[in-house]
Amino acid sequence: MRLTSGHVFLTSLLILLRARRADAATEDSPEFSNKGSTHALTAPVRLVWAIEGKDAELPCDITPPTPTDSVNMVLWFKDTVGIPLYSLDARGKDLASAIHWAVSDDLGKRTYFQIGDGHRAKLKVTKVTVQDQGIFRCRVDFINSPTRNFRVNLTLVEVPSKLVIYDAQGREVSRVAGPFLEGYNLDLTCQVSGGRPKPTVVWWKDGKILDAVVDTHSIGSPSKFTVNRLFINEVTRSLWGTKLECRAQSEQMSAPIIREVPLDVYLKPAIVKIVLMENRIYAGRPIAARCETWGSSPAARIIWKLGGQVIGDPNVSTTQRSNSTISKLALVLGKDDNGKKLTCRAENPRFPGGVFEQSEILDVAYAPIVSIDLATGYVLDTLREGDDLKLVCDVESNPPPTRIIWYHGDDRLEHDVAGGTLIASNTLTLRVLTLAHAGEYSCEAINSVREGRSPPIFVQMKYAPRCRAGHERREVTAGRHETVSLRCEVDAVPTDAVRFSWTYNGTRGDVLPMPNSRARNKGLVSVLEYTPTADTDFGTLACWASNSVGRQRTPCVFDIVPAKPPQPPFDCSLHNETNSLEVNCIPGEDGGSPQYFLLEVRGIPRNTAVVQANPSTLHAPQSDQGMVGEVPAIYQERNPRPNFQLHGLEPGFDYTLYVYAVNGRGRSEPALLEHVRVAGVIGGKIERNGLFLEDLKKALPKASSENMIIAIALTGAAALILIGIGVIIGLAICRRRTASPVKDGPDDFTTPTYVSAQRIEPRIRYSGDGRRSQRASLYVEENRNEPDLLQRVEIDLHD
Repeated sequence: MRLTSGHVFLTSLLILLRARRADAATEDSPEFSNKGSTHALTAPVRLVWAIEGKDAELPCDITPPTPTDSVNMVLWFKDTVGIPLYSLDARGKDLASAIHWAVSDDLGKRTYFQIGDGHRAKLKVTKVTVQDQGIFRCRVDFINSPTRNFRVNLTLVEVPSKLVIYDAQGREVSRVAGPFLEGYNLDLTCQVSGGRPKPTVVWWKDGKILDAVVDTHSIGSPSKFTVNRLFINEVTRSLWGTKLECRAQSEQMSAPIIREVPLDVYLKPAIVKIVLMENRIYAGRPIAARCETWGSSPAARIIWKLGGQVIGDPNVSTTQRSNSTISKLALVLGKDDNGKKLTCRAENPRFPGGVFEQSEILDVAYAPIVSIDLATGYVLDTLREGDDLKLVCDVESNPPPTRIIWYHGDDRLEHDVAGGTLIASNTLTLRVLTLAHAGEYSCEAINSVREGRSPPIFVQMKYAPRCRAGHERREVTAGRHETVSLRCEVDAVPTDAVRFSWTYNGTRGDVLPMPNSRARNKGLVSVLEYTPTADTDFGTLACWASNSVGRQRTPCVFDIVPAKPPQPPFDCSLHNETNSLEVNCIPGEDGGSPQYFLLEVRGIPRNTAVVQANPSTLHAPQSDQGMVGEVPAIYQERNPRPNFQLHGLEPGFDYTLYVYAVNGRGRSEPALLEHVRVAGVIGGKIERNGLFLEDLKKALPKASSENMIIAIALTGAAALILIGIGVIIGLAICRRRTASPVKDGPDDFTTPTYVSAQRIEPRIRYSGDGRRSQRASLYVEENRNEPDLLQRVEIDLHD
C-alpha cells in the first residue's frame, strides 16, 4: 500500500509539472501573449460554510464534457501549495477501481473523495478546524477533453453577539417599549454585532414575520453591525398588549438569537357605527342617521361631515354617557349628493390625534353615470406591444348596475382566456397586446333605470424596433477581401428618429461595436458594407435599432461564414436504364457558394494480353485530372445535380467513374465508382449531353493487331454465349408469367447488363436537392479567455 501511494504521489507530481510547463508554453506563445493561461486562477470560487468540529463537503464536477470521454485523474490542492493534498488516479481503469491517495498530515487524514454520480462528486472533510479554512482547488484531467478547475472557499461560521433594541430617539429599550399612540407610527431598531456569514435580523409578531429588511448605517465599507429598523406607519389596536421579537440568524447557525420586547399602546375610540334609518335613499326625500361610538374613556366627541364639509349643530342632537356617545342627524339629499361620504368622527380628548371615524357612501337612485379609466400603474403614452393593459369602468348608479358590457369600437367584447381578453366585474384586462388591440374602448352599465355608456378611450400601440418578417437571421458567405452588403430592415412605431447600431461577435467570443460611419441608415433600413480580411473577421454581426419607445430586444443577425470548396458527393450508386447507365449521388455541403457536379469516366482494357503487349496503357501521363498512373478521362459531363446518364460504353473495359462537386472556391475530392463493367454496348446512337474529350477507341490504349483479333474473337464468343443464356432466361420468364398472375411492382433487375466488382447498389432515384449530410455541432462552453477553449466542431455522421 505504501508503494502504491508513493507511486500515485510521484505520478501526480509529474502531471502537475507537465501542466505547469504547458501553461508556461501557452503564456509564451504569441496567440496568448496578452491574456496568459489563467484558467485555474480565474475559475469561479464557490463559498462553502462549515461549523467548527462539524463535517464539510467540497463539490467538484467530474462529469466528462462528452459521453465518450472519461476521467483520467482528479487532484485537490489547498491555497498556493503546489503539491496536491488528495488525488484520484483512474488511468487505465474505471472510477470505481481508481486509486485514492492523500497526504499524511492532519488534513489529509480527515479527507476522502466521494465520486457519486459525477456532477455530485465531493471532497469530504471531517471535523473541520480553523486551520482548514482557505481556497481548495479541484483539478479534473480527462483523456480527450481539456482540464477543468474548480475552486471552493471553505470558511468557518462565527456566531454574532447579543441583540440590542433602540427606540426612535436612540435610547436602549431595557424593559417595555412605548408608549405608542394608536394611529401614529412605531419606530424600533434591532442591532446585532459581528457574525460570519453576516446574519439576518428579522422582526416577528405572534409567529409571523413583520419586517425582514436589513438596514446598514455604514457607507463605503462593510459594517460590523447588522441592523433592522421596524417602522409601522400607523399603530393599530392589534398591537396593544403584545410582544415583538427580534431574531438574528444565518443559514449556518443551529439556533437564532432572540430578544423580546413588550409594547405599551394608547387607544382611540374602539367602535364608531353609522346607522341609516332608511333602506333606500331617493333624491328629495329626508332620511335620519345615527352615529354610535363606545370604548373611549372619557366619552368621545362626535363631529358629522358630508362630502368633507362639517354639518352644523341645528341638524345634530347628541347624548353622552360615561363610556358612549350617540348622535342623530336629519338630512334631505339631492342627486348631486350621490356618491358623497357621510362621516361620523369620534375624538378622544386624552391625546391629540386619538380619532376614529366611519364613513358611509350615500347612493341616490338615478341612471348610471359611466366613465372609463386606466388601472393604477398603466400609462397610455408608454404602452408597447407585448404589454398588458387594464381598464376600469367607473359606474355611479343606484341601484347598482346589473350588467357591464365592454366594446372595442362597435364590437362587443366577450371573456376569452385563450385570446387574452379577461373581463371581471368592472375591469377589462388585455393580455400581451398586439397591433390588433389598437382602437377605441368603452363600457356600458345597465340598471333598472336605464343604461349609460362611457366616453371612449383611445388605445394606440407603440413598440420598439423589431426585425422585419423574414429578415431575422441570414447567413452570408464571403471570401477574404470580398465586400458584402448587409441590409438590416426593421419595423417600429413611431418610425421617426430610428437609430441603428451594429455589433460584431467574432470567433474568439468578444462582442465589439461596429463604427456607424460604415453603415448607411435611412428610415427603417440600415446597410452595412462589410469586408472580412482575416479569419477572425468571420463571425456574427448583429444589427440593433432603437426609437423613442426603446431599444430592439432581439437583433437582426447576420452570420458571416467563409466560403470554401464543397464537400464531395456521397452514397453514389449505379443502375441500368433501357438506353443508359444511370449514376445517382447525394450532394454534400456546398461550402456556402452555388455548386455544380462533374462526372469523368476513365477506363482500361480487361484483357491482360493487351495490357502486356501495350504496357504504356497502365502509365498514362500526369494531368490536372489525375495522378501519374491514371488513365485520362474519356468522357466528362456537368450537371446542376449529381445525377448522370452514360451512353455508348463498350464492353471489354474496366471503367472508373469520378464524381466531383465544384463551386467558385474549387472542387471537392472525387467520389469513385471503380471496376464498372458492361456486358454489351449500352444505348447505341444517342445524343450525348456531355463533352467527350476524345473518342472512346482513340482514348483507350491500342493493342497489337494479333491481340486485338484475339480480343475481338473472345468478345464475340462471350457475346454469343450471353445471347443464348438471355434467350433461355427469357423463355423461362415467359412461361412463369403465363402460369402466374401479373403483379404490379418495380422492374426486374436480376440480370443487369453490367457487373460491379466493388458492390451492387439497388435501384434508387434521388432528387439531389433535398438531401444533405446529417451534421451535428458540438459546443463546449468554456471561459472565452482560456487557452484550452474548444472551438466549434462539425462531425459528419454519415459513412
